[in-house]
Amino acid sequence: MGEAGLIAKTHVVTSDPRMLRLAAGSGARQLKETGDKGVNAAVEAGVRALGSPSRVMVLPSDLALLRASEVKRLILLSGLVEVVIAPSASFNGTNALVFPPKAGLALSYDRDSFWNHIRASGRAGLSVGVSSEPGLTFDLDSPEDLHVLARSRSRNPAVEFARRAVR
Repeated sequence: MGEAGLIAKTHVVTSDPRMLRLAAGSGARQLKETGDKGVNAAVEAGVRALGSPSRVMVLPSDLALLRASEVKRLILLSGLVEVVIAPSASFNGTNALVFPPKAGLALSYDRDSFWNHIRASGRAGLSVGVSSEPGLTFDLDSPEDLHVLARSRSRNPAVEFARRAVR
C-alpha cells in the first residue's frame, strides 16, 4: 500500500503459520485463526481488530496485477459512495470491498459474492459504486489463471513467478 500513498493498518488473518511469519516480516498485524473458518469470518475478525474505523478496505491476496493507481481510484470512489465493490472478471466474486463497518453491511464472500454484496448494500440502504479496473478484476483462482498471468505484459514479481511456474 506504500505506493498508493496510504498509511494503513494491515491485518493478515490466517491459520497458516507460514503466512503469519510472512505477515510479521512485512510489518502487518497477524491474527491467528484456530482453524480455517472461511473468508467472511476472517474479514470480520480483521474488522474487529481495527477497532472502529470509519471505512475498511478489503483486498484479497490473489490480486496479482493490482496497481497502486487502482487502489487510489478505489479510495477516490469511496469518497463519493458508501460502499465500493470490485467484481471478479466473471462478476461472481468480490475482489475489493470498501465499506463503513458500522453500517451493518452483511459480508458474503461465498458463492456469487459480488451480487450478494450489491443486494446487501441495497438492503442496508447504502449507496454503491463499482470499480472494474483490470488489476482489481483479475484474481488467481485456477491453473488457467496462472497461465493468463504468465502471458501478461505486466512486469512484477507475481508475473515473473507465474512465468517460471508454467514452463
